Amino acid sequence: MGLPEPVGRQSDVAYLPAAGHHVVLGTAGTGKTVMAMLRALYLSDPGVSGSGRTLLVTYNNALVSYLRHLSGKADRLDISTYARFARNFLHRRGGMRDQPIASSPVRRRLIQSALRAVASRYGPHKLFERDPGWFEDEIAWISGMGLRTWEAYEAVDRLGRRTALGVPLRRLVWEVAEEYRLHRTAAGLSYDWHDMAASVRDHQARDRGPRTYRHVIIDEGQDLSPEEIRSLAEVVDPEGSVTFFGDYAQQIYGQGMSWRACGLKVARVEMFKDNYRNSTAIAEFAIALSRLPFFGRTDELVPPVAPLSRGSLPTLVACVDRAQEAAVIRSTARQLGQVGTVVVLGRTWADVDEACAGLTVQRIERGRQFSWDYAPGVYGTTYHSAKGLEFDTVLMPFCSEDTLPLPEVVRALGVDDAAERESKLLYVGITRAKSDLVITYSGTRTHLLPGGDGLYAEVRP
Repeated sequence: MGLPEPVGRQSDVAYLPAAGHHVVLGTAGTGKTVMAMLRALYLSDPGVSGSGRTLLVTYNNALVSYLRHLSGKADRLDISTYARFARNFLHRRGGMRDQPIASSPVRRRLIQSALRAVASRYGPHKLFERDPGWFEDEIAWISGMGLRTWEAYEAVDRLGRRTALGVPLRRLVWEVAEEYRLHRTAAGLSYDWHDMAASVRDHQARDRGPRTYRHVIIDEGQDLSPEEIRSLAEVVDPEGSVTFFGDYAQQIYGQGMSWRACGLKVARVEMFKDNYRNSTAIAEFAIALSRLPFFGRTDELVPPVAPLSRGSLPTLVACVDRAQEAAVIRSTARQLGQVGTVVVLGRTWADVDEACAGLTVQRIERGRQFSWDYAPGVYGTTYHSAKGLEFDTVLMPFCSEDTLPLPEVVRALGVDDAAERESKLLYVGITRAKSDLVITYSGTRTHLLPGGDGLYAEVRP
């Protein structure tokens, strides 16, 4: 299957001017990824005035694979995750040594060590009783916002963070962040994946040569940090363009960022509301979720418009236990996977594996090449890795109150922040479905799902 033909105003976005900054906001199903790909092909075409080497950055490796499949052979087009772009950029400029990036487990261990060191300098304090995951998340947010001094952190509005943090507590957090960087340097590690953007900006600021790219296109931009967006804008030729595609309803990392915080200079924002992917019934279910009080709000959230095709109601299956949930998922997947694309989405890989045991499943995961051929069959992945993809049928097991929000996320972030982030993950999962959606739970269904007459059909096996 090749690149879909543009619908309605999609082609207008693909052929926006080849200079300046552009922002395109749209709800799930409006074709943002298709528009991003069309624009990338246009701007990298040697026959187009103002064209040149183009970088298309997107959220995860599965989506990179999908976009490469759509692009065919485009010699002047690079498609990459931000992490791979940053690593390659720094390597070319001598900013990387052998294995200088702290992996997530190493980063977690170093932050825990830094937390113990800072806590030892004070008496008992409630802040130090917080889950280490909370400190990991806050330090990642600091890096993502590009806050390099205590004064900047002290003054900033903590966008996307529901847990209040006054100045005295911020001072302690800043100490932990600085101590972590000292521990990381002592371990011979130059970066973690969250602070590479600042180094990209520093290296680019010292580079007086030609810019690497004429054009940069950012897909799923709501999940890049402001510092990452800034760094991408700075590697573009001054005569070139930056195009940002995003959906704030799918923002799953708590940055609370806005393109306005990233230094983009935009005269007009293109808004898309028409949903070309989901049936009306699935779109209405997602819309109801996005209107729940814990979902979070932004001035740039585009209200979705449901499509014309009604489709069948989402099905919620009330099971007696997880074993029965898995049995329902496997039976449904076997049946529908014969005639269309079916994905089993789990909050964790353990959930995916449990639900898919005994099934022939193509896994969509980081580090494994994913060849997207739209062949009927069963696929398996997590909510995070499903971003930007679509399937005829989505099956979502284990959506019970004791599993969603994920207990470890609640421990790390607190009830309010966990509810907001986990509900957006559910939104991502739901909006991957084109025609059929089946959600299973046992015990009590998670309160993160919307209720209401006519939104779904609830059945028992």
